[in-house]
Amino acid sequence: MMPVEQWDTRTGVRCTPLGYFTRIFALICLCLAVFASQLSGKVDKARVLVDSFADPNYVEKKSTEDGLAPETYHLLKGKFVGGYIRDKTMRDVDFIEMAENLAEQLKTRNYYSAKSKEEGDFLIVVNWGVTEIQADFDELFPTDEEDEEEIEEGSEEDSFLSGDIESYTREEGYSYRDQSNAALIGFDRALRRNDLSIQDGFELQDMLESERYFMILSAFDWQLLRKTGEKKLVWSTRFSMDAIKLGFDDAHYALSRGAANYFGTNLDGKLGKVNTYAGPGSVQTGELEVVETIEDVEE
Repeated sequence: MMPVEQWDTRTGVRCTPLGYFTRIFALICLCLAVFASQLSGKVDKARVLVDSFADPNYVEKKSTEDGLAPETYHLLKGKFVGGYIRDKTMRDVDFIEMAENLAEQLKTRNYYSAKSKEEGDFLIVVNWGVTEIQADFDELFPTDEEDEEEIEEGSEEDSFLSGDIESYTREEGYSYRDQSNAALIGFDRALRRNDLSIQDGFELQDMLESERYFMILSAFDWQLLRKTGEKKLVWSTRFSMDAIKLGFDDAHYALSRGAANYFGTNLDGKLGKVNTYAGPGSVQTGELEVVETIEDVEE
């Protein structure tokens, strides 16, 4: 028995048999086109490297018998680092766009946006940009007059945003630029590891010679900061990727996607390496549910 009329619950469109099969055919063509583009290499691939630090006590608290403990946060726009290259795509990406994408990825680790200013476990400061700069790490925490009204200067420094740059690299002979970039994107801890292989060491050093898009998420204890002004860093995740082949408008999606499973974790100086794809989201198709069938009526 052929359905005379069906209702597509996903789109709210009532379909005749011809329209129904036409839509199915179009959907199949779309899926084949996406599959073909992947086979032909048209989907831009991305390799994201991740450095992640977290207080050991927090890591133990985050993992429970029932899974990852749900926690809430506020996102704060940090510093944009433009580097030496002229990259229009970096200026085109609005912070709100990045924040919305980050919020989706943070859910992977059971982090959710706080509903009010008084609530929340963390203040997550988001810094982003491209390497090939000599950054002042103390300036990566925003201290504009507007922010100072609500966040007083704390007595405890973020050890990952300041310190002796020259102590961050294991080998001698690095330029200040390379040392700065290594600290900025989290390669410094990996380069200090005694068990780092020679091949991995050369690979990281080579990456420091090219521009890399990066993002840094630094999670501070929000309640302690709100009540006392003390900036206590609980976890920090730094992630980067090659900036040569892609624009930041596509790359920031890959960055967040690649780092998602590492938020709030401690890699102990190792680097997470994630192969993903650039651009927003993925093609997903829902099932076409038939909620009503009308029998053929003989004339």
